[in-house]
Amino acid sequence: MLTGWLVDMEVVQEMRAPVAAGHVAAARDAIEAAARVPAVSLGRFEVSEAVAELHALEQQVHALKLAMLAEAERRHLAEDQADTGTASWAAKLTGTTRAVMAGGLWLARMLQDKYDATREAFAAGRIDVDQVRVIVNAAEHMPDRATPEQRRAAEEGLVVTAADGMNARRLRHHARRMLEALSKELADEQEADMLDEEEERARRETWLTLHDNGDGTFTGKFVIPELQASLLRSALETLSAPRRLSRDKAGRPVSDETVPGQSGHNRSEALGAAFTELCEHLPTDRLARSGIGILVHIDHDRLLDKLGGATLDTGTRISAGQARRLACEAGIIPAVLGGESQVLDLGRARRLHSDAQRQALAIRYESCAAEGCERPFAWCEVHHPTPWSEGGATDLDNAVPLCGWHHGRAHDPRYTWTMLETGEIRFRLERRPARISDRAA
Repeated sequence: MLTGWLVDMEVVQEMRAPVAAGHVAAARDAIEAAARVPAVSLGRFEVSEAVAELHALEQQVHALKLAMLAEAERRHLAEDQADTGTASWAAKLTGTTRAVMAGGLWLARMLQDKYDATREAFAAGRIDVDQVRVIVNAAEHMPDRATPEQRRAAEEGLVVTAADGMNARRLRHHARRMLEALSKELADEQEADMLDEEEERARRETWLTLHDNGDGTFTGKFVIPELQASLLRSALETLSAPRRLSRDKAGRPVSDETVPGQSGHNRSEALGAAFTELCEHLPTDRLARSGIGILVHIDHDRLLDKLGGATLDTGTRISAGQARRLACEAGIIPAVLGGESQVLDLGRARRLHSDAQRQALAIRYESCAAEGCERPFAWCEVHHPTPWSEGGATDLDNAVPLCGWHHGRAHDPRYTWTMLETGEIRFRLERRPARISDRAA
């Protein structure tokens, strides 16, 4: 009797007016209404607000879809159509592949069963799906001996960091040490475990192909580990930096128009030219020891106990074991922030920051210091927040790396800037130049 009653209740539920689907239909109607508003009629603030709200809406929709997937699996809805599983059932409904839906189904299970803070922030549109994957993946790698309270606090802290605006790429590095505020020992253990796993997976998935096009060119593709990719990218970015400058005898900057990227090349062409230049300078007479020269920032104890990780001057985190291996072959430059070997505070003795100071800044920054800018450190010029001409010292407390574009904005009187607690610089346009269309209006 009980089984029959449950079946009857499901039939009754199916016959009533749709609830969730009705709300979704109303939301689609609202989006259609918004799309009918001419974008050209909106004010500047409203355009910005619309983009932010649309992104939040996308995440809410994604979160709701994952919740429905989890419910479909709980009810075994795939059996109704003799599908092999929920992933296959969902793939037919959405027109995607089973593999794509399987990845979403795993995330749906995790959010439903374990990670309340992440699920709630995702459903509210405060974090996006890429950030969610980073948080869940890192939380799954927390050491077994972490307590439930530590796990919950670490997850909540990482959610707050993500909601404050840290993108998924940067969050991935931060997440490896999500237990830092609670236990440095547990954070070291988690980071070591995640880095070792990532490096082993990268080693297994490394490959390269070269194809002779028959016209004097070759086409190639490859997948390589993050460490070697960061070293290659650093070399190519240095060779192809858009504003690679030298100086004349008077100390004035001189731009070399023959450098790739200076004379009309697009970015991919500039990188291609830099790659050929790099190949021409590889050793050909013998297989030499590693010619890599890198700046490695690592705690001495971590180098010995192999826990935690090390940071390259490219911003890449590597395991302590990788750092030990590189120390045997590569030209390791220790990150000495002071002492007799490196003079980092030059005060007013000179106007330009030294190579040692650039190396020190590379520890703090992996990219341009402008908020949200991801142009690599190799492209950056060191800017004096307090100008040298106005008494600013040439030291690390008065130095931030800015790409050519943002360095120009720093000296543009139309812009103001604020130094954030994160060390980033936020620019704001105070005076907008008049345009012909504005004057005509």
